[in-house]
Amino acid sequence: MKRSIQKAFIFGIAGLVLFLVTPELVFAQEKGEVKDQEFIIRKDRILTLPVQPRRFERTPTLPSAKSNSSFNYEVKPYFLSLPPVGIKAEAAQKNFPKTAEEQYRGFVRLGYGNYGSPLLEGRYNIWEDENYDFGAKFKHQSFAKGPVRGNQSSESFTDFGLDGTYFMDVFQVFGGIKYDRHEFNFYGFDPSNLNLADYVPSQNILNTFRLFGGIQDIDKMEGVNYAVKLDIRAFNDNFQAAENEVSVDANSSYWYNDNLQGSIDFDLSLTSPKDELYGDINRNYFKIKPNIGYQDETLKIFAGANIIFENDVTLNKKSDFHIFPAVGGEYRLSKEIGVYGIFEGDVLRKTYYDFVLENQFLGPSTQLLNTIQNFKTGAGIKGTVLGGVTYEAGFNIGKYRNMHFFANGATDSLRFNLLFDENTRVLNYTVKVGWEYEGWYKMTATADYYHYTLSTLGAAYQRPEWELKIHNQFTPADKWLIYLNADFMGGIVGFNQQSDQTQILPAIMDIQLKADYQVTERISAFAIGNNLLNRNNQRFLNYPVRGIQGIVGATIKF
Repeated sequence: MKRSIQKAFIFGIAGLVLFLVTPELVFAQEKGEVKDQEFIIRKDRILTLPVQPRRFERTPTLPSAKSNSSFNYEVKPYFLSLPPVGIKAEAAQKNFPKTAEEQYRGFVRLGYGNYGSPLLEGRYNIWEDENYDFGAKFKHQSFAKGPVRGNQSSESFTDFGLDGTYFMDVFQVFGGIKYDRHEFNFYGFDPSNLNLADYVPSQNILNTFRLFGGIQDIDKMEGVNYAVKLDIRAFNDNFQAAENEVSVDANSSYWYNDNLQGSIDFDLSLTSPKDELYGDINRNYFKIKPNIGYQDETLKIFAGANIIFENDVTLNKKSDFHIFPAVGGEYRLSKEIGVYGIFEGDVLRKTYYDFVLENQFLGPSTQLLNTIQNFKTGAGIKGTVLGGVTYEAGFNIGKYRNMHFFANGATDSLRFNLLFDENTRVLNYTVKVGWEYEGWYKMTATADYYHYTLSTLGAAYQRPEWELKIHNQFTPADKWLIYLNADFMGGIVGFNQQSDQTQILPAIMDIQLKADYQVTERISAFAIGNNLLNRNNQRFLNYPVRGIQGIVGATIKF
């Protein structure tokens, strides 16, 4: 046991010596000075250490830090005297209130004015099922007296119609019937002529019956858009004029993207007119108009063609088949100004019914012709200035064949004949202005000047040389709606073939006023005034219109 303790002690001393010597050897090796060393170990040598007394002194206790103040925390309970919130789960309900116009199925308008002019108008709609709506309308307005010899220039209008629409998910089907009756007298004679003291003018009644129907898509924002309408019309008068027409209008378009669009339009018209001087005529017209257009924020352009087949018989006609270009566009330089231009050729469809709508005193005609627009080109500027005033100013030049005009007949000056000019050039200057002020006033104004160059006629008979239209709308209060319109027209040349004389008609000045006041939610009162300047206006030679004419009445919704 003792020897083991001695061996352990000796090895411990040897390890201590190695620990002290090794750093020196390493340091010397790093300097490149490693030398030979000799160690002597003696087993018989004993090392002794003096005995040291153990100290039992404890670590002194340091004084603890003390605060000058004490901390006291007091917790107070708070109780709110509120009832618990009761949450009732239920499905959300969306309320889509109907507008004021949709709250009432129909209305009746009653009125009466001077010249013995009663007014009766009404409409009633049915929309019990959300998939369809159906409506009926009726209007009658008559004038027992007119501008020439009282009842010898009387006039009346009667219209009746039924229409309806059936809605599907992506398209709607519509259709209806209409009947129009227009009764008037040929009062264009000189009442001061003693030879005509006992003269009673002849009466004419224009009857028009129409049956129509079609289909069109509902969503117009993307994809293919389409609309097709079939119209069947029968027309006749008290004499021998009559015309039946079957027409089909089809429009289709496709948006390739937000800027590029293509379209193809179809127009088919088959008419069979007859009159005193002709019968058994079939006037056919078919038109295809392909078109492609591009538009963005500043540029809008289109290019297409008008491809027409029509079988009118005229002198020096080369073909029934026509192809005309149709190009145009506009470029907005800024909000204040933009430029536009157009070039287009076409064949303008003209039926006997179209001529009658333009001049109700039309008599027998020798022929009916479409107007061939060889070209119409023009340019102009438009924009917005002064924070809300819109304007447009431009011109266009056109070349036409078979443009129509009116002249008093050679055998009966009370009725007008159709005159066609073989080669007509028209120069038109136009200016348009629009303004809206704070939501209660709106104004639109249009001015046009026309210059005609004709080949076979002496003047542009019964066509105006200039026109000016100023239309104003006022809403001074919630219950008031007022319209004040002024229409001016001048430079009209009349031609009486019976006397072979021409006459420049006085300028037409017509001021119209209409006011509507809402008495209650269901009842409103109105007043209408026409020709407030009491002018002896003549739109057609020898046919003055009524003087100041007013109507007052009320509208009732139910």
